[in-house]
Amino acid sequence: MAGDLEEKKRYAETGKQIGEQAISVNPMCAESHQWYAILCGLLSEYESVQNKIKNGYLFKDHLDKAIELKPQDPQSYYLLGRWCYAVAQCTWIERKIAATLFGEPPSATVHDALQNFLKAEEICPKYSKYNYVFLAKCYKDLGQKNQAKMMCDAGSDMKTITKDDEEAQKELDSILLSL
Repeated sequence: MAGDLEEKKRYAETGKQIGEQAISVNPMCAESHQWYAILCGLLSEYESVQNKIKNGYLFKDHLDKAIELKPQDPQSYYLLGRWCYAVAQCTWIERKIAATLFGEPPSATVHDALQNFLKAEEICPKYSKYNYVFLAKCYKDLGQKNQAKMMCDAGSDMKTITKDDEEAQKELDSILLSL
């Protein structure tokens, strides 16, 4: 198991380096910024709290750039929604560490996350089951249970094709049971 984690971390590090190269070759390529952000996020799963926070800032900066360059890409809004949701869920101590290390902790609310997930849906209706998972989570967190249920139902109505879809469906079912 530890070997698998180290291997995944190495792949993420290599991918991040390649992403940096891609951005340096063409800083106006939205996809390069988006993939660099994704790899920063992936790498943060294997890092210390300090590096996790640093990669979080990089993630956000590069997603913002990807959106600036290609504002009609639903994936960038979905990913930004995930970032906002994660930041909104940060504990007090995580915020304090970020403030100590970087001067200002990242700031986002569940409402910010919701707006990004809604934007992804606006750009590309039925974008993904996972978008519905996070729409439902946001609405639930905001106390809007009827909206959360509607998102669970809408996501459940989508075909389950991939392994990610299967996992998303399990989450939708779980959220629905908790409402």
